[in-house]
Amino acid sequence: MIVQEDLKFHTPADVDHQWAETYWFGMYIPEENIYGWVYMVFRAGTGAMLCDIEFINRKSTFMCDALYVDIQNHIPIPEKLESFSLPNGLTFEATSPRNYRIDYVGVDNTEIHLDFEGIHEPYDIHDPNIDPLARANSHEAVENSGFGSSYANHFDLTMRARGTVSIRGKQYPVNCLATNDHSWGPRPERGMRMMAYMNAHFDGDYVVQTIWEFDAGRPDGEQHIFKHGYAVVDGKLLGGVAGELTVHHDGIFPDTVDLSFTDVEGTVHKLTGRPLAHNNWVPYGCCPTGHTMLAWETEGQTNGVGTLMEAYPMDTTTGGYIHDDIARRYRS
Repeated sequence: MIVQEDLKFHTPADVDHQWAETYWFGMYIPEENIYGWVYMVFRAGTGAMLCDIEFINRKSTFMCDALYVDIQNHIPIPEKLESFSLPNGLTFEATSPRNYRIDYVGVDNTEIHLDFEGIHEPYDIHDPNIDPLARANSHEAVENSGFGSSYANHFDLTMRARGTVSIRGKQYPVNCLATNDHSWGPRPERGMRMMAYMNAHFDGDYVVQTIWEFDAGRPDGEQHIFKHGYAVVDGKLLGGVAGELTVHHDGIFPDTVDLSFTDVEGTVHKLTGRPLAHNNWVPYGCCPTGHTMLAWETEGQTNGVGTLMEAYPMDTTTGGYIHDDIARRYRS
């Protein structure tokens, strides 16, 4: 269960350089085909943090095609996690586990002024009272997290984002659902796991959020294994018990996505997605990630929007690891 105290740093007494605390906040402006995010990684053992702020609006593999990129890797870590201002122009405040504020004044007339309000309680993937697939044993919990020790502690939270963003002088109103997260634990940059993080948001606050492991070294492709997830239906938070995912790729980016997700009440949610915008994302120098804004369809609704991230850690995927048939497709 996530409580008010979890807004503070969770730094252990014997902290080393591999310990990390992270926040992810996404935002969509579907009518303009714009997808943006704020990602922060706090490394208490080194005294430094990463802050990554980006906007994309088209399908590309070339990072210079992004609308805006501001990645800074060595910002001094703030004293308090719940409220801080950074030298890159970002100010952050967490007033509760469900309520956050981000203000950012960057370069070239680019700004973010958004309030985020959770539409459900934080979904703690290690709390069996919330997640039916949570494991009581701490070792099993880490192994089943979907991202190893990086998700030793992790919650997802679908939020309503409201406010404005300005990108290179053009202002846009924002009023969207976006699934955001917070994690803490050892996050070594060697031995990261291939993983996928995917969600869909529809009118009526209908949401499906999922976490997967996959293996690009398999001869039959990147078979995705469901780890954790939830649906929000009519205001009710429903943990996931099973899922099947097929991603038809164009390189490391999706061409089409087919999702079947079963919630704890036995309802099967079937969704089909296609990319609206994507680009190569490098949240860590060791781990390029296919990062996509998806348009989603499901029975009765055709206006969904969401995210797919698929991470390819280089220490694993280099050296001939990726199966030849799959590698040829990536190179095409």
